Amino acid sequence: MEKTVYFRAFEDEDAIQIHKWKNDDELHKYDIGLNKRTCLEEDLEWVRARKRHNPYEAWWAICSISEDKIIGWACLTNIHYINSSANYGGIVIGDKDYQDGIAWIETYIFVLEYAFERLHLNRLYGTYIVGHPSTTIMADVAFFKTEGILRQSVYKNGCFHDEISAALLSADYFEHKKNGEYEFKSMMKRLISGRKENRK
Repeated sequence: MEKTVYFRAFEDEDAIQIHKWKNDDELHKYDIGLNKRTCLEEDLEWVRARKRHNPYEAWWAICSISEDKIIGWACLTNIHYINSSANYGGIVIGDKDYQDGIAWIETYIFVLEYAFERLHLNRLYGTYIVGHPSTTIMADVAFFKTEGILRQSVYKNGCFHDEISAALLSADYFEHKKNGEYEFKSMMKRLISGRKENRK
């Protein structure tokens, strides 16, 4: 299957679309953090801050190849060169036409390769709210292992939620890759299976 997305640095004009997504409450319903309303000027500054070189972070605009437009973003944060680790800050697919899972998988493949094969990190970690519909499935698809649960650590949508801490180690990444489990078709198969299981 041909790739559907590519990755680039942010441009100032991305702020217009990002501003719409940042103010979409449904899109951020399960995110960790506040759903704070933002103005366009604030989001332009947010974009410009992520355009500047920062050796401890990596940000990408996710763009559609066929339409040549931004559809979301992804990032690594807290890159620690001594501990050889980074926080997988997550993926936001804001464009509803690209929320079928294909862009998610292509982005996971790209970010994992960047973290383990370009930066040569040993550990990639992150947290997400218990019950987050997409991240819960994608964490399993990408073989992240649960390391613990932070009880009632996030207040969201009128109640407290538990937060899952998960990580993927370099040795596990390369073992799964050697077995072909990070190929697109294999990941898509696991995604479809996870979605069916989640609906039961």
